[in-house]
Amino acid sequence: MSLTFSRRRFLAGSAALLGAGCFHPAWSKAMPPGLPIPALVDGTGGAPVDLRIRRGEWSFKPGVRTPTLGFNQDFLGPTIRTRQNSELNLRYRNTLAEGVAVHGHGLHVPGDVDGGPQREIAPGDRWRPALSIVQPAATCWYHAHTHGRTGHQVYHGLAGLIIIDDDVSDSMDLPRQYGVDDLPVIIQDRTFDAQGRLVYSLNDAGEDGWLGETVVINGAINPVASVPAGKVRLRLLNGANARFYLVGFADSRTFYKIASDGGFLESPVPLTMMEMAPGERCEIIVDMANGKSAELLTLFEDEFDDDDDDDDDDGDDGVDGMEGIFRSLLDMLGRTADSVPQASLTLKVDGTLPAQTAPLPERMVAIARPRENEIVRTRDFMLTMEDDAGGHGKQEGHAMMDMNINGAAMDMGVINERVKLGVWERWRIRSNQGAHPFHVHGCSFLIEAMEGDAAPSDQRGWKDTVVVDDDDWAEIVVRFDHPATDRFPYMFHCHILEHEDRGMMGQFTVT
Repeated sequence: MSLTFSRRRFLAGSAALLGAGCFHPAWSKAMPPGLPIPALVDGTGGAPVDLRIRRGEWSFKPGVRTPTLGFNQDFLGPTIRTRQNSELNLRYRNTLAEGVAVHGHGLHVPGDVDGGPQREIAPGDRWRPALSIVQPAATCWYHAHTHGRTGHQVYHGLAGLIIIDDDVSDSMDLPRQYGVDDLPVIIQDRTFDAQGRLVYSLNDAGEDGWLGETVVINGAINPVASVPAGKVRLRLLNGANARFYLVGFADSRTFYKIASDGGFLESPVPLTMMEMAPGERCEIIVDMANGKSAELLTLFEDEFDDDDDDDDDDGDDGVDGMEGIFRSLLDMLGRTADSVPQASLTLKVDGTLPAQTAPLPERMVAIARPRENEIVRTRDFMLTMEDDAGGHGKQEGHAMMDMNINGAAMDMGVINERVKLGVWERWRIRSNQGAHPFHVHGCSFLIEAMEGDAAPSDQRGWKDTVVVDDDDWAEIVVRFDHPATDRFPYMFHCHILEHEDRGMMGQFTVT
């Protein structure tokens, strides 16, 4: 299904081969549009931020109006800016003919304002959560979380970014001109029919979830952004329903990852390619001082997965899988120029724009990890998907598959775990089949292990989503500092939205 963690490391070492590019069959040949920049709404002063959930029409393709959903706009929602130690007052109004729950993904807030499926807003109703923002600077997001309808609603546009600032982030020499050298980049994939309408069906999705054919960035296909001749910050969100992406530049240039889901890393990490799972955020810095354009490639990671073709049963699937990826990357070098894709996003230098040229800080933040004697309990979570006959489903749709965690499918009336407030726990997570992005509400956690190995440097910051698979346990350490009641519990779930909608989700309280 997805690249395992060992292959993540292999890909990082093989990224020089990316210069030849990769393709899939839906690249646009039209004149590239400008990168749409969602409106920026300042919520730091406590004034209400109005968010109307509505229908719209959006032009993904020239001259074609596609029915969509959005917050205040036709597709996606505005970027909301807030600040540590401030109050964020949101006012949702649902104008749709169906209920919608809206989750603040990555926010450290109590369960009653977390926006889980228990907080579904009925048609015509309003919800006015007041959020006390106490966490450090981070890029978070908000999106539909309606039980059984999350995939459909997010796919049609119900998502947007939340940026949290703090004094530490203000003190760093980092790009901060929103829409100029600090760009929101929401990566998704969509399939269109002959009339340009979005194609989506939960029951027709394969075991890997609903995989679109065309990459869209902020709702645009192959857009171009004008940027200064200096350092540029990309706030990347994998907002896909199910796709894992490989992200890098066509010229294999080095970029620096400075933040993950929950905020800054301890130090910038140089990379030439990285994998992003659904729900993950990464802040990266790319240096445009040489004046040359930079083409961001967003490759479909599943196109490089060789596991299903490995039939030798030698017990060494990881090695064979890595060799398969290596062969795939080598094959790209032999393709003609016509087969090289247009960039998912092109950064084009405009020398008239004010540029940030200061060097990156060598150290960014200190991350305090718990001592072993502070970890009071270990919990295990097994993510399972099976067909109705009890075997592993392969090509059947979701209607033929049973999805659960620890043998229990999501039930709004059942609390699956009860956690104590303010204590450290170790959670061990794995799956019975394939890779899954495991997300936990109401917190940030630290990854101790992935596939039984220590987390690499770019995964050692605060996270709220970790990729787990069937090779070995992933281990995280986590502490919950806000309450969640039986009425409004937190959720843990796979962030492949079709898996979540089919039952791979559970509820827990914090008291």
